[in-house]
Amino acid sequence: MTPTEFENHQVFEKLDQISSRIEEKELRELIGVDSINFFETAIGYLKDRLKLTIPTIVQEAELTNISKEIENSLTQINSFVGNKNTGHITNATNHLYTATSRVRNLPLPFAKNDFNFSKNIANFEKITKEKYDLLETENKELKKQFDALSKKLEETDKALENVNTTLKQKELEIQNLNKSFQTNFEAIKNSATQNYEQDRKTFRAEFDTSKKTLADEVESLKSEINTGTDQIIKDLEAKLEEAKKIVGVVSDKAVTGNYQKVANSHKTTADVFRVIAIILMIGLSGILIYTIWDISGENFDWTKSLIRILAAAALSYPATYAARESSKHRKLEVLNRKAELELTAINPFIELLPEPKKQAIKEKLVEKYFGNSGNLMNDMDDKKEEDVSISSIERIIKTLLPFIKK
Repeated sequence: MTPTEFENHQVFEKLDQISSRIEEKELRELIGVDSINFFETAIGYLKDRLKLTIPTIVQEAELTNISKEIENSLTQINSFVGNKNTGHITNATNHLYTATSRVRNLPLPFAKNDFNFSKNIANFEKITKEKYDLLETENKELKKQFDALSKKLEETDKALENVNTTLKQKELEIQNLNKSFQTNFEAIKNSATQNYEQDRKTFRAEFDTSKKTLADEVESLKSEINTGTDQIIKDLEAKLEEAKKIVGVVSDKAVTGNYQKVANSHKTTADVFRVIAIILMIGLSGILIYTIWDISGENFDWTKSLIRILAAAALSYPATYAARESSKHRKLEVLNRKAELELTAINPFIELLPEPKKQAIKEKLVEKYFGNSGNLMNDMDDKKEEDVSISSIERIIKTLLPFIKK
């Protein structure tokens, strides 16, 4: 290697890094004096050996191996600072041992020896004094902390005594409160018992009084209700009688109203048949009068007269039928009017009679007016009118023939 390459090799940079790390206060507080002395001595030895090395006959690989060992030792020291594992210090020491073994193989001039043991001893004393001063400082700090803890313990003891005193006072107060509570409770209990008995007696008396008053009011209300009920029953019975009368009147009206309708119907029919019969009879009479008048004339025509007589005879049949129907419907009208009047007047007529007689009269009326319509028609068939027959007409013609021949 050339001198320039030798001086610029990374081994010198690694030595400066580990040397600076050893000088840090944090690390020196964590590791022992022996370890610090070893690291400083080994690093100084490596630096001195490299200073004495002849560069031109040194291989670069040898310096590279030494640099790696120094770097590994620095890595182990950093790991120790991180986790406080002493195994890392052991590994760092071993790597430096390996580096010192390798540096011994470097070529050195035989005439020069710069290794100074006095300097190393002085460095050891310096390191020892620094460590002592550090321990003294820690001792003082620990003493201060101990004094502070002692003072705090004394204050805590005083606080505990105060707490014990307060607890005793509170316990005494609780006992006094308990006694006072028992006394007050007994007094309240006795007072409540007396008040309860007094209130119970008062309530019992008031309850009995209210019960008696309520019973009297119930009896009075019961009497009033009974009186009112009797009056209501009487009123209802009176209303019932009135309703019966109204129903009876309505029933009579309904029954007699039907008879009245039938009578009115027969009256109308009788009037119609009467008008027909009168018209036919007027026609018949006119024909007969004209025929008789014509017979006395000079221009008499017996054929025409005969036809007129036959026409008059023909008109006699419908005239007779209309007259009979009018008479029949007139009689039916009279009978229904009579039934209407009798049924309307029956209830007022028998109102004052005993109930059995009322029922007997009503039964007879039922037999007469309901289901026995044939009885109403018997009066119509007592007399039979003579029918107009062909023989009557023949007799009329025979009577008129002599006048016709003249």
